[in-house]
Amino acid sequence: MDLNTTAFNIDELITSYIDNQISDPALRKQVEDMIAGDARLNSKYKTELLTKNLLQSRIKQAELSDQIYLKITSSINTIVEQHKQSYNSEYSVSEYRDNYWRYLVEMISAPLRIGKVPVPRYAFAIFILFIAVPAFFIMNSKESKIKNPYVLAGTEKSIMVQAVNEFHNVLDGKCKVQYKSSNAAEVQKYVNDNANFKAYVPNIDNYSLTGCMLNEYNGRKLAHLIYISGDDIIYIYQTNMDAIIKNELDLPEQVRDEIIAAKYYMCDEVDDINCTMTLWFKDNVVCASITTMPKQDMYNTFTSFIK
Repeated sequence: MDLNTTAFNIDELITSYIDNQISDPALRKQVEDMIAGDARLNSKYKTELLTKNLLQSRIKQAELSDQIYLKITSSINTIVEQHKQSYNSEYSVSEYRDNYWRYLVEMISAPLRIGKVPVPRYAFAIFILFIAVPAFFIMNSKESKIKNPYVLAGTEKSIMVQAVNEFHNVLDGKCKVQYKSSNAAEVQKYVNDNANFKAYVPNIDNYSLTGCMLNEYNGRKLAHLIYISGDDIIYIYQTNMDAIIKNELDLPEQVRDEIIAAKYYMCDEVDDINCTMTLWFKDNVVCASITTMPKQDMYNTFTSFIK
């Protein structure tokens, strides 16, 4: 598909990208580049992705009948489409943010109908005020440097999100090494004995292994390895591969495909201090490392120890 044709519709492409319906790697890469390079498209992408995730995590849990669910989603789609048309015709990105509260008041006060049944719009206002609005401004904050779409879209069961959060706990001193050892074989045995999977504990040039920590997510055992070189840290999150197979933990399909094809997935800008994340599989273990070193430096380090 040629992005320069008159039939091109970037809004539809973004929706297809979010729904994982773009199979062409080149086209998917072009869409990612456009999202990263255009503030309006980036804002639209984050908002649409947030809406989809919130609907998936909350409307499904309500166990509504298919008929009522379709009516609700249809009404929400109408609201979003009306707002999108207004946004595209009236506001720039900065003007949109400045006028968001005015739009919110208008949206709450306007009548809402689901089918033929009138529904108080304040029910949706509660959702927006306490969930959507804070999340929207967090994701669109000028201070936020997070650009990786999988981290932005991830839920609490995301391996990528968990790894980023745990790495920051390490940096902030909230997590302490439980088993201290610089011997890779000893750390591997400790994980195997206490977490019931064989951890991959590499020797990393110019970095010293300090030990590991163990914890659980919904009963799933997790291991966290720490390497130090001066003020630099390499943190590695590990768990058994069947956590993904059993859907106990989440790893985006696109990331899995890239790991299978290229042996690893690497990205930067995964947090506000521009850390680099690397994910790979080793035997039956999934590994996710986070470090403050630049992406190219991490690539050189990673390729030196991964076998």
